[in-house]
Amino acid sequence: MRQKHFEAIKALASEEAFNPGAYDINWQDPAELDAFVLLAEQGGVVSWCFHRLMQQGQGEQLPFLVARLKKRYLAILVDNQQRLQLYKHLKQLFGDNNIPFALLKGMALAFTVYPHEALRPMGDLDILVPADKVLQARDLLIHNGARSTHVPISAWHEMHNAHVRPLVLPPYRYMIELHSRLYADGSYLLPKTARWEDMVCQKAGSLGTFSVMSDPWLLYHLCTHLYYGYEMGGLRLGWLIDIARVLEQSDDVAALVRATLAIHKPGRKAVLRALGWSAQFTGYRVRESLKEWSSSFIQEPSIKLYMSAKGEEALHRRIVLQQLLHSGGLRNKVAGLWHQVFPSREYMRHYFGEGPLWKQHLRRLTS
Repeated sequence: MRQKHFEAIKALASEEAFNPGAYDINWQDPAELDAFVLLAEQGGVVSWCFHRLMQQGQGEQLPFLVARLKKRYLAILVDNQQRLQLYKHLKQLFGDNNIPFALLKGMALAFTVYPHEALRPMGDLDILVPADKVLQARDLLIHNGARSTHVPISAWHEMHNAHVRPLVLPPYRYMIELHSRLYADGSYLLPKTARWEDMVCQKAGSLGTFSVMSDPWLLYHLCTHLYYGYEMGGLRLGWLIDIARVLEQSDDVAALVRATLAIHKPGRKAVLRALGWSAQFTGYRVRESLKEWSSSFIQEPSIKLYMSAKGEEALHRRIVLQQLLHSGGLRNKVAGLWHQVFPSREYMRHYFGEGPLWKQHLRRLTS
């Protein structure tokens, strides 16, 4: 059943006209509709599907589906408005302390790429901060009442991961991730250091002007993030739609892609594969512009990857180990591996309880 729903969701999410009769789905059956909406929600495209139906004037043709999708759309609208209030609070707080920042992924897309903010649900609030300011930003939030939701495995890991420890700032309930880089130190997807001014720009959206990454950097991050998820064993349909929306918004798609590919040579394969998988959700103009790179595109991944909630744990550990081994300098390699085996006491207490260290390590080995 999920296969036919997934194919229908993909068709609805694309720029092509949607034909409900092309799918063996009873659009009157509550169980079928619930399965469709649940799958769209899991893929992060439930609001986008509602938008596409309204855009094509199919509300009267599929009233029961529209009613279910609209309910999710309104819930995301309310949730994103609350996230906007958190953003405004952080903007004021960081501005008062001369800490520049830029929105990453979800909020950047919702407020500057999609036509309306409710069309893109958000997870954590990801924020990019200059590397020399990230600890100041973390400590500022903690000083203002933020609490840590996770404890890093060590102080070394906190400084070499993509982001410092996640925080929640009451009364807001959303997790804040302060990134000092796009990927962990040692990741082959991590670009060389660039000037802040070259990466970040001010971009107008429906609800104001936001500090976000420039389009080439945004596209690079979205494409490589998608490919990283693919390497980890899981994909999300919404990630493909995100890339398609950035491409559709561009006046010169070919120039945007060239600028994106120039950011980091080791990331070119990831960018091109993600672009190839996303092309099906774009219109004719964008697809024509992408033909220059079509020889580098490969077949879309199996539907099973889209159904995976997360990647395999063993695969995740292998990738983390690879990143540690590619960290710059022998001292960093040794420190990273040491703390991977012998985490900080704070980490051990947080995840494995109080008691003797040997008991904590035993719990860790058997968990």
